[in-house]
Amino acid sequence: MGNHYVEVLTLLGKTDYPVMVVNSEKRGKELPSAKLLLKQAHEKLKKSFPQLFLLDSLYFNKRTFQDIVTNYNSNLLIKSEETSFREVLKEAKLILDNKDKLDTQDIIETKGFDSVRLCSFRIEITSGDFAGYPVRIAHLTEYYPKRKKLQHVECWITTTDLSLLPEEIREAAHLRWHIENNVFKRLSHLTGTKRFYFKDSKPFFNMLKLFCAAIALFDILFNILQQDKEFFKSILDGIKLTWKNIFSQIEETLEPDIFI
Repeated sequence: MGNHYVEVLTLLGKTDYPVMVVNSEKRGKELPSAKLLLKQAHEKLKKSFPQLFLLDSLYFNKRTFQDIVTNYNSNLLIKSEETSFREVLKEAKLILDNKDKLDTQDIIETKGFDSVRLCSFRIEITSGDFAGYPVRIAHLTEYYPKRKKLQHVECWITTTDLSLLPEEIREAAHLRWHIENNVFKRLSHLTGTKRFYFKDSKPFFNMLKLFCAAIALFDILFNILQQDKEFFKSILDGIKLTWKNIFSQIEETLEPDIFI
């Protein structure tokens, strides 16, 4: 953000809370920063330390697996767009592409329709090994018939949590997309942090932490209001559902100066 790079730990639940932020100093220092973030999170969150980390392909490496699985006794799940950068993913693709020819007993295949996201899906799962850790690797494909663009979506999902059901693996992958869109991109879009620069990182990070807290508080209010469906519907009043529009409608409907 701006001329600063950050690592953010977001806790997922009924609300999304970007609970911890650390300075990455510059591009290419993300992994050391993530290691520090894990250490601080383990010390501060204690029993609330996440049991499953949802990550992107940057963290598909031996060090991250060791930190999360061995050092902190948690699991991880990584969503990847393609398979070429890891041999274990290439092997999984080869197995799934040739499952009719191979005598494999561990392949799981599930199909269904998601009535919330309005898409049909198929998920194929096989087993593998990465950096000495047993993993399950899933290939998820989805079809959105009502979309004009991106009707067909697919990704690869790798997890060390061998107990997850196919539907849980798929939902976790969607939560990873959710973090990207509803936290990182939303934070950048609404606060404009990529459009201005700080020479000194300290005020930038103080401001960023306030923004993170503000997003969490707004989401708490948003979820409370949704409990009364009729009242919430009257607040929206047929508007186009963007965060800015929702914010404006809530501000106009509730007490004056509620967000000040």
